[in-house]
Amino acid sequence: MSHFKKLIIIRPDDWHVHLREGELLKCVIKSSTRVIGKCIVMPNLNIPITTSSLCEKYKKEIKELAGTDYFKPYIPCYLTENLNLNDFNFALQENIFIGAKLYPSGATTNSNYGINNIENTFPALELLIKHNKPLLIHGEKNAEGINLFDREKEFIDNDLSKIISKFPSLKIVLEHVSSKYGADFINNTNNLVGTITPHHMLLTKKDVFNGYINGHHYCMPIVKEEEDLLALREYACSGNDKFFIGTDSAPHKIQHKEGIENIKPGIFSAPCSIELYTEIFDQEKSLHNLEKFTSINGSKFYGLKPNYDKIVLVKNEWIVDKYTTQGNIKIKNFFGGRKLNWQIKY
Repeated sequence: MSHFKKLIIIRPDDWHVHLREGELLKCVIKSSTRVIGKCIVMPNLNIPITTSSLCEKYKKEIKELAGTDYFKPYIPCYLTENLNLNDFNFALQENIFIGAKLYPSGATTNSNYGINNIENTFPALELLIKHNKPLLIHGEKNAEGINLFDREKEFIDNDLSKIISKFPSLKIVLEHVSSKYGADFINNTNNLVGTITPHHMLLTKKDVFNGYINGHHYCMPIVKEEEDLLALREYACSGNDKFFIGTDSAPHKIQHKEGIENIKPGIFSAPCSIELYTEIFDQEKSLHNLEKFTSINGSKFYGLKPNYDKIVLVKNEWIVDKYTTQGNIKIKNFFGGRKLNWQIKY
């Protein structure tokens, strides 16, 4: 751990967050927007965000509920194989969509509208290049015979390599990269960057599967071996501008995480995500690179300016609230009930 007691950094962003919808959105909006400036909100709602009108409606709802000056949501189009390309072209041209999100079918929550045949997305990818907008990818191949822990590698070797070969100038984000293999691939590939979550730098598969399944540590892509965790820490903390913050904070009601067979994947880290990143960078003696990872690299990739204001983090022990609740909704917070050594000073 370092000798630092106080840090002042440019307000962080979050380039991958789930805010959900309806009562769940109202429950998580304050903790999810408490500190971040710009964020990319995932479009995998019950009715996915596939059109300009759905996007504008969702963005307006988020802004009204957030009610803070510094917070700005961006939304990518949920790619489907029968997308309205005229509307998609218009929405990219008017900066309604920040880019497009590719979910392989069956890979995660609400991905049943996603892609089965990658080649069916090529007309949409051509429009992304035309408008200089990025493709955001949930990089997992979910098919019979593929081991849960090999899904990321299989997607990279098959689908992602095919996309890169066909569209070498397309800007791509491999989101929530979860393996050493994936992080090395990002590092060695032009026009490809990656987001890294706090949980992929804190958990291994033993934290999920240890005689029983810990639903609160169950996410997609699944956390992997210690070797993967260490590689992700090294890349995140190195100052390498190909990697940046993306919490993949993904709330689910407690009844979808406990005491059931069909557990929904997702870890809700918003109530302490910046503090977790700070702790990790402190452990890796890399606090001098924290601001690049949280506040600069992502904006640079997306062609946006860093936030104008700053936040203060102080070395101070505190206990993360165990739950986020509102009405009859109860969500278990990642690290809930546990002690952290860094805290945001409001």
